[in-house]
Amino acid sequence: MKRLLLFLPIILYAQVIDTVIPLYDQPRERLFYIPEGNKLYINLDRSRRLLVLDCSTYSIRKIIQIPPSFPCAAYAVWNPRRNKIYYIFNEGPDSIAVIDNRTDSIIKWINFYSPAPPCYNSKDDKVYVTNGMSVAVIDCETDSIIKIIPPQPNYLGGFVMWDSIGNKVYCGSLPDKVIAINCTNDSVIAVISTGVSSPYDAVHNAERRKIYVAGASGRNGAVIDAIGDTLIKNIYPISFFADCQSLIWNRYEDKIYWPGWYGLYIIDCQTDTIIKTINTSLVFDGLRLAHLRNRLYIASIDTASPGYYDIILKVLDCQNDSVISQIRFGGLGKGMEYDARNQRIYIGDVIDSALYVIRDEIPGIEEIASLPLAMTNGIEIYPNPARSFLAIHLPLSTERQSNLGGLKIFDVSGKMVKEIATPSARNDEMGEAKISLKEINPGIYFLRLGKETKKFLVVK
Repeated sequence: MKRLLLFLPIILYAQVIDTVIPLYDQPRERLFYIPEGNKLYINLDRSRRLLVLDCSTYSIRKIIQIPPSFPCAAYAVWNPRRNKIYYIFNEGPDSIAVIDNRTDSIIKWINFYSPAPPCYNSKDDKVYVTNGMSVAVIDCETDSIIKIIPPQPNYLGGFVMWDSIGNKVYCGSLPDKVIAINCTNDSVIAVISTGVSSPYDAVHNAERRKIYVAGASGRNGAVIDAIGDTLIKNIYPISFFADCQSLIWNRYEDKIYWPGWYGLYIIDCQTDTIIKTINTSLVFDGLRLAHLRNRLYIASIDTASPGYYDIILKVLDCQNDSVISQIRFGGLGKGMEYDARNQRIYIGDVIDSALYVIRDEIPGIEEIASLPLAMTNGIEIYPNPARSFLAIHLPLSTERQSNLGGLKIFDVSGKMVKEIATPSARNDEMGEAKISLKEINPGIYFLRLGKETKKFLVVK
């Protein structure tokens, strides 16, 4: 086994490894963060244990023993109204554990095998889950199955998703179908042919009433009208990496982030076209959106690294869809979660048998068109974003300037792309200089002078 802590250089003002928590067992996919109680649930592979991590102290609050069975991934959904978690362990005969999030204890087992994540209907207080042939409806007051929606002609699998606006549930079905269920009476109301091979995941755009469907194989996706339950169009060429299990809709930008074998596709929801592809290696259950910061965290594995896989965590600025930072560490990642309260990223590592806790320290980009009227005691730069030049103003004394050293510009990988001598002072109170950016490609950069760092964007 590879050494537990293997740190590589971390770039300036990027992600920082806050701590590494030994798990002494291999974590499985699907870490599960619950904001109520600020806890992270971690499914361990060989020991069949579910760890409950206190995200405030990084201490294990409880260890929940799971009955032995064939090692498998665990899927979960949280009922915030009752503060209960429905955890699917693919056990038999009982497979769904109902966990009281207050006491971190299993209060009931429900006998229903499922190969796919469940979904929670907050309007009717029900959980929907499929076993491949039929759909079970669980009443969350009694934690009992109140209806089995009859078997379909084809295999149901991949995803079960709730449309909160139409109060409908959509299920993927082989070979290319999506089943629509009316949650009022829990009956099938439509079978939609998508042209997508083995529908495996989906996401709902609530504002446009569209559903985006990805297949487990093939090179296309589908867009469904959630009002009329009809196919709008297919998107080509596009693939999907099934182990990721997450299409993401960014409501602020009205875009879909779609992980594939050949990169991360970005879909414009107005035209339903691919507007950009971000180069990434294989993404493992590793897309999480920080809504308030408008950033997308992308965790992937570098299969080209010698001897073992490296984890690569990239941060995407969703406003301009550019990678603003990245860090490489660890071994083979399995599962990622984002804690918005503490702004922490949790990544499980199979090779290290550990949980990496990452802190995001990337500053935002302040858009400045001209020199601020009120100067500070630090560096001031403008314009930002910049095109052909960057102006630097130094409200520092001549004596302090002489101790600053050279000015350096770094890209998001930490590579220095430009270095110049310290700008001369125009007088004792103000020094200024203009730096040409003509030879620098568009992107995010960091300017460092002495102990100060400024972040800026270059556009062409």
